[in-house]
Amino acid sequence: MKCSLPPHAETLAFPTFEEFEIHYAKVHAYRCSECRKNFPTEHFLGLHIGENHDPLGEARRAKEEKTYRCFVEDCDKVCSTPQKRRMHLIDKHMFPKNYDFLIVNTGIDKRSSMLRSRHRRPSSAASRAFHREQRSNGVEDNTSIANSSSAADTSKIEPLIAATTPPPDADVDELSSTMSALKFVPPSVRFGRGGRWGGFSRS
Repeated sequence: MKCSLPPHAETLAFPTFEEFEIHYAKVHAYRCSECRKNFPTEHFLGLHIGENHDPLGEARRAKEEKTYRCFVEDCDKVCSTPQKRRMHLIDKHMFPKNYDFLIVNTGIDKRSSMLRSRHRRPSSAASRAFHREQRSNGVEDNTSIANSSSAADTSKIEPLIAATTPPPDADVDELSSTMSALKFVPPSVRFGRGGRWGGFSRS
């Protein structure tokens, strides 16, 4: 059996009809004609087209109408956001939390599972900017130093930690001088005996 359908640059040959059927189902059966992405079922292909290539769906979303249909074919639920659809799928249909709910946009090309791989969560933009600034100033990230195999010698790490950590006494002295300058009681109030207010009297 041979396959000369796009997007193959050259004709592919298959030793058995079964292998050709597997290839066709994976690469050609539910393929988006707009972006050439493949999807596991006709339902997912329809969701993809409606959410990514349909101008009518885009106009409905601009009016804040519900357009995100459930992944389960016999469920009539339509949500206003992908996040609400995700919660619906997890709560009502018991989808695993690590299911790749963006599959409706990205397709299944070069994938062997519908579950997300467990990568480390990316750090925030502020954290990345801070670490870039530290490196540009010649100060290495302490956590990356401690975790790297080349930093097994703690005698190399301790001077860097000491250089980036302010001495604790400096913070305490600054705090105590600031606190002593504050006046918590207004000058119009003075303490003393007598008066109707018990321990307070106004000057």
